[in-house]
Parts: sequence; structure tokens; C-alpha cells
Amino acid sequence: MAVDLAYVVYGLPLLFIWAAYLSRHRWRESRSIAALQAARAAGLTEPASLHPAIDPLRCIGCGSCVTACPEQPGHQVLGLIGGKAQLVSPSDCIGHGACRTACPEGAITLVFGSETRGVTIPLLSPDFETNVP
Repeated sequence: MAVDLAYVVYGLPLLFIWAAYLSRHRWRESRSIAALQAARAAGLTEPASLHPAIDPLRCIGCGSCVTACPEQPGHQVLGLIGGKAQLVSPSDCIGHGACRTACPEGAITLVFGSETRGVTIPLLSPDFETNVP
């Protein structure tokens, strides 16, 4: 009898907490998927400048990069999809780099350009003169 009461007293609250956690996790993931689909539909899949490149093999899905992004909550730049961080709205990223600092596994590197659109960085002379007019 006492064991059954312990299951009820401790088990039910833990079950409710776990259900609330899963519900919030699914809601955040669906919001990230919606933001990614909206960005793709609008053709805003290319980042403007410096942006994070996330290594999915090193990402543990903790979400610290999403929380650290200073563009949140106004713009959802990063999101967790399938338990991994992903750039969901690349055009909103302005390259703060807070996500790279917050990542405990070092799965984020900051890069210029993308696979389809490279960036040419001007050459500088020792006198800091550029080759770009």
C-alpha cells in the first residue's frame, strides 16, 4: 500500500513534468520548422555576412546557442530541429558570434559566404591599402 502511494505521490508529478517538457520541446521544434519553411518560401536562405556553420556530428542539441543568440526573440535565427541546432533564418543573422561562444562542444564556427555564394575578402597591403576601389 505504501509503495503504491509513493508511486502516486512521486510518479504522477514527474510524469506531468516530463509531459510538459516534451510538449514544450515539440512546440519549439515546430516553430523552428515553420521559420525554416517561411525563410525558404521567401527565398531568404543566404546569410548576409558572417554566420554560424554548425557541425551536426558535434552538436549535442542542448540549445545553448539558440538561447545565446541576441537576435532572439525578435528574429528566430537558430532553432533545434531533430535534436540538432540549425540555422533556420539565415538572412536574419548578422554575425554576433554569441552562439559560437555558448556552444559547449565547439560545434559552431563562424564563416563568410556560403556554398552557393562565396565572399571575396579584399587583399590588404602592409600599409592597409586595399585592391578594391
